[in-house]
Amino acid sequence: MALVAMPVGVSAGEAIPVFHELDAVLGYAGRAAAEPVRVGELNTTLKYVVSPQVTKDLLMRFGAEWQSYTFPAPRASMVPSTLQQANAVVGFDYQLAEQWLMRAELQPGLYGDVIRPDGRRFNAPLLLGFAYLIDADLQWFIGLRADLRSQYPVFPAAGVRWRFADAWTLDLQFPDPRLEYDVSTKVQTYLGVGISAGTYVVGDHFGGDRGIAKLDHATLDYTEVRLAPGVSWKVRPSFTLEAEAGYVAYRSWDFFDQHVNPTGRPSPYLQLVGHARF
Repeated sequence: MALVAMPVGVSAGEAIPVFHELDAVLGYAGRAAAEPVRVGELNTTLKYVVSPQVTKDLLMRFGAEWQSYTFPAPRASMVPSTLQQANAVVGFDYQLAEQWLMRAELQPGLYGDVIRPDGRRFNAPLLLGFAYLIDADLQWFIGLRADLRSQYPVFPAAGVRWRFADAWTLDLQFPDPRLEYDVSTKVQTYLGVGISAGTYVVGDHFGGDRGIAKLDHATLDYTEVRLAPGVSWKVRPSFTLEAEAGYVAYRSWDFFDQHVNPTGRPSPYLQLVGHARF
C-alpha cells in the first residue's frame, strides 16, 4: 500500500493546504472458461480523496470510491453478473518521525448489491501501513488489510521501492508491484502485476435462481491477478495516464462458507488508468 510523503508545514495564520487525489480505471478482459460457461469482464473504478493538512505532521483523508465488476454470463453460471462497492474513505497520514510515515484508512460502505442496500452488505475494511524512508532512492513498506467478513480477516503485506539505477526502479508495493524504466522525464514503461481482491455479498435470490438456495445473499471473496507490460505518460505535472495490455492469469469467486469456488482460466485484458494529484 503506497504512502504519500508529508508536505511541509505552515505557520499559524496561513491558509491550510488541501491536497486532492482522483483516480479512474477502465478495464476489459476477454471471455474465458469459468465452469460451466465462458465469462468476460468489464471493470470500472472512480476514487476521489481530499486531504487537508491539519498540522505539519498530520493530513486527514476524506473521500469516496465506487468500483464495479461486470461479468456477462448466463444464469446457469455460479459467477455473479455484477460485484459492486460504494464506500467512503476516512483516514489520515501521519509523520511519526523524520523517516517514518503512517497511513490509516477506513472504507465503510456497501459491498455487493448496492441497488438494494441493507445491513448484510455493509462492511468497513481497514488499511494500515507504515513507510521507512532511507533516502530518495530506497523506501521500505509494511502494512495490512483487515476485513472481518473475508475468509482471511487480516492480510499482511510488505514491500520496497528501490531506484537501483538512473532509469530503473523496482517498486514492490502491494497491490501493484512493478519494474519501471524511465524512457524520458514524461514517459515510463513497466512490467507489472496487478492484484484485485474484495469481499462481497450477492443478491437475495442469487442461489435460488440457480437451484442452490444456500447461495442466497452469500458472501464471497473475489480475487484477480493480472500480468502485463504497460506505459505511463505524465501528460501534465498533476496528471498521469497509464495503459497496459496483458493477461488475467487467475480469477476466483470463492463462496468460502458454502464451499463453492468457480475459477476462470487466463484471458487477455486491456486497461486504462488516470491519476490526478493537485
